[in-house]
Amino acid sequence: MQRIERRIDVSGAAGLGEPVEMAVSIFLPDPAAIPKRPVAIFAVPGGGYSRAYYYLSFAGHDGYDEAAWHVARGTVYIAIDHVGVGESSIPDLSRISFQTLAATHDSCVRQIAAMIEQGTLDPGFPACPGLFRMGMGQSMGGGVTILAQGRFGTFDAIAPCGVSAIHTALPQRNAEEFEAGKRRFDEISVGDSSHSHLTTPHEDVDYVYPFHWEDVPADILEADMEGGYPIRRTAPDFGSLTIPHCAVQMMTPGCFSADAARITVPVLVAVGERDTCPDPRAEPSAYSASPDIGVFIVPRMAHMHNFASTRELLWARLHGWTRMLAEG
Repeated sequence: MQRIERRIDVSGAAGLGEPVEMAVSIFLPDPAAIPKRPVAIFAVPGGGYSRAYYYLSFAGHDGYDEAAWHVARGTVYIAIDHVGVGESSIPDLSRISFQTLAATHDSCVRQIAAMIEQGTLDPGFPACPGLFRMGMGQSMGGGVTILAQGRFGTFDAIAPCGVSAIHTALPQRNAEEFEAGKRRFDEISVGDSSHSHLTTPHEDVDYVYPFHWEDVPADILEADMEGGYPIRRTAPDFGSLTIPHCAVQMMTPGCFSADAARITVPVLVAVGERDTCPDPRAEPSAYSASPDIGVFIVPRMAHMHNFASTRELLWARLHGWTRMLAEG
């Protein structure tokens, strides 16, 4: 597996009046394994995480690298840090809006896709005309994927994972705590940059229960949570110390409604058995213009999908679904 690191200039799309770049890791398969119609998965992480979430590595544990899993099956895999996240440019986080995230993600994906299609990405990697572009994201990344597709039609298909196009809400251990958690966002509205994860109350909110199933190894759980969450004092290599302030707006009801309703490509709603999508079976109603909507609920999986013991079930569904669509 060949790995290429790039920084993609999205200054024009960002419209912030300053240079803005997005950090990207591109994983290339053996050219002999590429299917008749080449497939690329563009993956973006959730809030508080970086693109390294998609190529996890833990001492003493195997099989956490989603990028490697897909590449071994002939797929080009691209992991991307949003603007304001990880190793991408970090402008004033209060200036990053839904539109900023959508426009920069679209620009980044189109630039990378053009390199892959034209064969200019790497001298040893062939041109891949007709590239099938699948956009996926986990949590906040799923929201960014919905926004980009609804506003720019970036992808041939999308898989918003661990996010609701109706109302994203953090599961808790009982109904009272669940409702209290939702009320934290009552004063927030889309476009209001005065709120962020730094100003939202986190007292009495359990983040381990919604994020990690009980069988996640203790050392992996500690690696994720020991530096704090969602306000990270320190971040693991798969984490991000920064989160765009508009991320909390994604926890408000209907924030993605208009964008989801404009999506005309196939959609796979993928969630864990315990996740931030309260009613997965209701999600297709949000994608009223899509001709093909699937729902996949992964057993024994909480919100942080790639930490779950059942993560490969999700990867296999994403692979099979994407190939089915690409082969048409």
